Amino acid sequence: MTKLVVVIQCEHALKRCCGFWCTRDFYDRLGPFADYPSDTQYMTFSCGGCCGQGLAAKVENLASRLQSVGRDKKNVVVHFASCVCTDNHHHTPCPFQNILKTILKRHGFTTIVRGSHLSVTAQQRRDQGIYRS
Repeated sequence: MTKLVVVIQCEHALKRCCGFWCTRDFYDRLGPFADYPSDTQYMTFSCGGCCGQGLAAKVENLASRLQSVGRDKKNVVVHFASCVCTDNHHHTPCPFQNILKTILKRHGFTTIVRGSHLSVTAQQRRDQGIYRS
């Protein structure tokens, strides 16, 4: 059973995005968060910047904190925020997603989901062929 959802956001997108929609979708259980139980906790942090190497220290810190309170990494689901994994108004999908996955897996975080919030406008642009699906 998932007890913690971690959303990894793009460092560059965070310069203009506060993460409101991803957080709202989690708490309202919308989109990719729809099936999480009500006792699931939520946290976010950035990838650490291109090429994602800053993520290693954050993930190591998270693993250490989980261990210190007796929590299992198997109860953690990591979401790449939509700003990381989709074509959107911030930028194209992150070219370093595979590096991010490798870093997460090396630290024992194996459940990785692509996506958080998809705006109506972004979906319309995908439907129009402006953004890649």
